[in-house]
Amino acid sequence: MKAWWGDYEIGPGETRRWQIGPQSLWITKGDNEWKVSSVSGQDRLDSRLSIAEPAEEPSGDDIDVRRIASRSGKRTVRLGPALPDLPVVVKTIQPFFVPPKEETTLYLSVPLWLCIYLDGRSVELVDVPLSRPSDTWFGPNTMTGELCYALRTTARLRSEQLPRRPHRAISAVRIQNNAPSVLNIEKLKIPVPYLSLFDSDEGHLGTEALTLEREEDSEGTKVRLDDKPAQIR
Repeated sequence: MKAWWGDYEIGPGETRRWQIGPQSLWITKGDNEWKVSSVSGQDRLDSRLSIAEPAEEPSGDDIDVRRIASRSGKRTVRLGPALPDLPVVVKTIQPFFVPPKEETTLYLSVPLWLCIYLDGRSVELVDVPLSRPSDTWFGPNTMTGELCYALRTTARLRSEQLPRRPHRAISAVRIQNNAPSVLNIEKLKIPVPYLSLFDSDEGHLGTEALTLEREEDSEGTKVRLDDKPAQIR
């Protein structure tokens, strides 16, 4: 899989098109302005990828168009990936249990946002989800907790079993159950705003590993972040 992020040159009057998973994107260099057009498909598992292909400006009521003023003669566009701005609550599709004194590693994929930088600016001028997850509430009641994004997972135990998709990053979650009772994994809250993105030689993105540790005398878990990317093949 090719890396879709990076710098691109677009000449005056030209339009370039990207397809990053379910997200279609067009960028046009106009007179004293940029136009960024996008539309998101319904298939969140769409794995298509095309990069900076010459195209015509799109039309249609479903196209979201943003116009950005620019007097600069620069032609540079930078596309960058970003992690979601809220924690992600991952629910297992099937019940998953970790016996006492056992540990395992789950491999999950997290949706990405797309940041677009124009004219060499250091601040993104467009920030859109490549595939926006649904919202959910995580907490003991409606008064205590926080807004999160919701995902479902098959809880893969080997990284090579997880499909590589251009609009998602791979996260490894180590679970250590040091308690004398079985740990039932129904939901995991991943603090993605505190994670970093790393790119691999294979063209996919990943985060550092996350460890959830359940102590003998506690029903809760401690969360620990690694300071380096997870080893993902």
